[in-house]
Amino acid sequence: MNVDLKYFSGTGNSYKILDTCKDIFIQNGCNTTLSSIIDKPDINEESDLIGFCFPVYAFGIPRICRKYLLSLPKFENPINTFVLITAGDPDEAGFSVNESTKILKKKGVNVTYDEVIYMPSNWTVSMSPPSKKEAQLIIDSGVKKAKKIAQDILNGIPHHHVFNYPSRYSKIGFYKDYYVFKWLGVSNLWRDFRTDGTCDSCGLCAKLCPTESIQIVNEKPEWANTCEQCMRCVNYCPKEAIFQKGEGSIKGKNVYYEPTFKPLKSKKHNKANAAGAKSRAAD
Repeated sequence: MNVDLKYFSGTGNSYKILDTCKDIFIQNGCNTTLSSIIDKPDINEESDLIGFCFPVYAFGIPRICRKYLLSLPKFENPINTFVLITAGDPDEAGFSVNESTKILKKKGVNVTYDEVIYMPSNWTVSMSPPSKKEAQLIIDSGVKKAKKIAQDILNGIPHHHVFNYPSRYSKIGFYKDYYVFKWLGVSNLWRDFRTDGTCDSCGLCAKLCPTESIQIVNEKPEWANTCEQCMRCVNYCPKEAIFQKGEGSIKGKNVYYEPTFKPLKSKKHNKANAAGAKSRAAD
């Protein structure tokens, strides 16, 4: 069986979950590929199973994930597909599963499995993520769940997440936060990023940004409206110099990124492959 796995991840949660699934599929004899929707967006036409994993951003999937799913062609044959969502609070997954599956069903695929997996939060600008020890316990639990999910999928066991209103929100508050972030927040929050005096102009944030939304101007980072609020720049900054206006410095807070996630290495690898492909095409 050919399995194609696609993810988007700011600090590694969605990557980790699908990488875990990949290992289970390979152990069971499946020809399995794993890539981000940015690095390798095309779906393998010979896939027998497609898997997606996205994070929750304010009760929905990130803008870039929505656009990606909408850009997929309609499949002539109904390929079996699963959708996994990573959430800092599984009670607050909101519409993330429904948004994904609704689009995919219109593309002609057969969504057989969808679920939410608890992983550490990375929203460092307005909260303090769990400590490294606490985060690892959460990761281990998420990995264990991902392994079971992958095995259930191989065994043909269907499962569908049941939508719920978050327990700490009223329905009005829930819809307000969802639509405010979807239509106003994500389009404007990039304007609030700042750096403090400890920024040493290393440029790592620009190199790491998955959407290339950061440019170094006059030795300081500047953000663009393509920013997805993935928090990669904030959590990977070696000086903890990046923050958002109105939230204050993140110094003294925990930061979070999944330990096995190496986004810079991945970007270098993909650029090298792209350069090699151009060179071969010119030969």
